[in-house]
Parts: sequence; C-alpha cells; structure tokens
Amino acid sequence: MNIFPYRLRFTKTGKLRFLSHHDLMRLFERALRRSGLPLRMTEGYNPHPILSFPTALGLGIESVDEVMELELSAWMAPAKIEAALAAQLPEGMKLQAVEPFARRDRSAIEYVEYEAKFAPEIDPTAGAKEFLAKTEMWIERKSDKGSKKVELRRYVIAIATEPGRALIRIRVTDQGTAKPEEILRAMGVEPGAGVRIKKTYTEVGIR
Repeated sequence: MNIFPYRLRFTKTGKLRFLSHHDLMRLFERALRRSGLPLRMTEGYNPHPILSFPTALGLGIESVDEVMELELSAWMAPAKIEAALAAQLPEGMKLQAVEPFARRDRSAIEYVEYEAKFAPEIDPTAGAKEFLAKTEMWIERKSDKGSKKVELRRYVIAIATEPGRALIRIRVTDQGTAKPEEILRAMGVEPGAGVRIKKTYTEVGIR
C-alpha cells in the first residue's frame, strides 16, 4: 500500500474566520475532490479523503499559519500539489507551504503564537507582568458541555506587549492548552468587538 503524507500550511482570514472547524473540514474535502489529486480515502460506504487538523482554531480568530495533514496514494512534487489545490480554495484561504513528512513520525503542535490588537489607549503591560509573575492562574471555562477549572499559567510561554497590541506564545499539550481570549482577560483586556486576534505561527514537532 502506497501512503504519502503531506503537511500543508494555509491562511484563514477575512470572512473565513467565522468558519467552524466542521465546516472547514467539509470545505477542504470538497476542494481536495475537485483538485484531481490521488487522494487516500477512508473505507466504508461513504469514503472521505484522509486528512487531519492538529489544532482547532477558535471561531472569529484569523490565522496566517494553520496546519493540515493529508495522505496521497502516489508521490507528487509539493509544488504540483500546491498548484492543484490552491485553484480550488476560496478567497481568504491561501496555501503557504506543502511538505512531505515521514508517516512513522507523529506530528504534534508544540506551541502557537497569537497577535491581539485593540484600542491604542489600552496598555496591557502591567496586566501581563502581573499574570506572568503568578505561579498559577485558575479560571472556569464554560462550554455547551458544561464548565471545568483550567489552570492557565502553565500554558503561557511568553507575552510581549505595547499599547494597543499583545503577542502571546501558548504551549499546546496532550492535556490541553489555553485560549488567547482567556489570556487577554487574565491580563485585564476584555475580548470584544474592538479586539482582533490573529494566529501568526504554529510550531510543529514530533512526539
């Protein structure tokens, strides 16, 4: 059986920032089918292209460095894959890179970086320093499934700030991660209509 895994990096900007994770998967499935690439498919009565997204992006957050992995049944030059798939993607989604990787290596996201922009009169520097000085920072995370306690500080690697702007590096683990909105709130910046969050980098490692 021929299995050729590839890792794709792409943007998700503009109106596409409101696309849910489920809809994103459906968008890529349709684009891949139209691309003519030699896709590896799942088995069963309703086969789908074999693809995965190591992390899910929060609704309403833009990204210039999302990651998707897929499998082909034949080797193709990354440039040809990029050309075939790029033609099928909508505005706001652009392929940045395509690279093969060893299937035996389990890819894992080590950390992600976000940029948050807000009103220039808001200076989060003091709040960031106070947060980073803590050894623990517990919050209650609410979702449709209920609520749970989350310790934020363990996930934050670094924060850089200036008036109207914050750069946040967040660790991703098998046990979980922190959301950029949670970090901003812990720094004293309330996420809302005047706050624009964008993922700027995704660090991929092997575990």
